[in-house]
Amino acid sequence: MNKYVVRFVGFIGVIFTIGFIFSETLLIGAYRILVHDDPLVNSEAIVVLAGSHTGNRIKEAAKLYHDGHGKKIVFSGFELYPDTNTSTLMKNYALKLGVPEKDIIAEISGGEVSTRGESVSNLEILKKNQIKNFILVTSAFHTRRAKLIYEKTNSLLGHGFKCLVHPANDPLVPIDEWWRMRTGQKAIFLEYVKSIAYYFNL
Repeated sequence: MNKYVVRFVGFIGVIFTIGFIFSETLLIGAYRILVHDDPLVNSEAIVVLAGSHTGNRIKEAAKLYHDGHGKKIVFSGFELYPDTNTSTLMKNYALKLGVPEKDIIAEISGGEVSTRGESVSNLEILKKNQIKNFILVTSAFHTRRAKLIYEKTNSLLGHGFKCLVHPANDPLVPIDEWWRMRTGQKAIFLEYVKSIAYYFNL
């Protein structure tokens, strides 16, 4: 890893330590930096990112669907175990939440297992289904990086999609006390590391 990245990661660790000792406000601020939330506009589809095990992203997407903010829900997952993939599991949960099967598009991603790889798969699915605008749903702490990645992929592939990003609250990474939970500490730290890697194109 680039030595400057290592130093920056260490710096972030020091900031987290200081924040933990001295200020909850600083820690909440460290979380908010990672969040992006666009004003909602009714769209043709709602794209849900894989990666959360709490169902929070699918719950939020189903709510948006039932509120009339999207006509279709799109899942592009990856193989979890032999003959088991996340897109099917996500689809099954969406069905339990009352989303009709006819309004669910679920496919297996053929690319790398990452937000970047998933962005390529999702945008190709949208293109194939002639969808031009969508709401991207992911966990709140993941929204800012997801927005940057989708904007870059959209531009590189020349699709011209209009994308809005909407956060889903994660019970394992709550904004007001993420530092009190091991799952929260790990998620926020890794998100900062991945954000740094993104900016260095790693």
